[in-house]
Amino acid sequence: MEITFAGKTVIVTGAAAGIGRYIAEAFLQNGANVLLVDFNKELLNKTLACFAERFTGKAKGFIADLRQAHEVGKDIVADAIDKFGGIDVLINNAGIYPSKYLLDLEENDWNRIFDLNVKGYFFMGQAAARYWVSKKQKGVIVNISSGAAQNARPGAIPYTTSKAAVVMLTKGMALEWIRKGIRVNAVGPGLIETEALLASLNTEEAQKEHLEKITMIPIARTGLPSEIADAVLFLASDKAEFIVGQNLFVDGGYTAGRVFKSKQA
Repeated sequence: MEITFAGKTVIVTGAAAGIGRYIAEAFLQNGANVLLVDFNKELLNKTLACFAERFTGKAKGFIADLRQAHEVGKDIVADAIDKFGGIDVLINNAGIYPSKYLLDLEENDWNRIFDLNVKGYFFMGQAAARYWVSKKQKGVIVNISSGAAQNARPGAIPYTTSKAAVVMLTKGMALEWIRKGIRVNAVGPGLIETEALLASLNTEEAQKEHLEKITMIPIARTGLPSEIADAVLFLASDKAEFIVGQNLFVDGGYTAGRVFKSKQA
């Protein structure tokens, strides 16, 4: 199945590292112009320098704190239009995953997570949708949710709640905007082998816990960032035109249920 984004422009948030970087790279490899958005200037510039050697003129950057997306969203959209002449796809990926138990949680902790993980997605989506509606142009949004949208995790309840909200936000956007030519879906990654995950395995306890998590995944391994990028590209492509308002879990079967050794064939 051939997928191409030649001549199209894509905005990817949280694109300096991790899954976001892989998504941005995948779009570039398939011919798109990509505006990479991130708050980490140093890391974003390193990523852009790497991409510049392989994708001349097709990768540009925008420094932004997406907790303020209600203010900067329209500026990001305007920058993509200025640099590339328009927008075709928005990938809402920027997010945070702090760990804190509910009895220790402060209001600022809760607000920080929801301002980025939920409000950031909405106001970026709104800014892109307003542009597409004003131009009577089709558009695509893919939100990055998580397997955590379906499975609560002690110590990360605000995060799991925010990702459940992303799933419902995706459905709401899809229903309100599909007849305006804007198609919205989500991808829910499972346990993915990012640089951040590997860096966290710096103690024997952390490594043991990681191996325990893998035993709970039916496919019995972690996922690759490139596998998330592949799913995002498919949902953003014309091949997925009849897919609307869905959350595609890419998690090795984790959200499908549990595998018990005594029940394995």
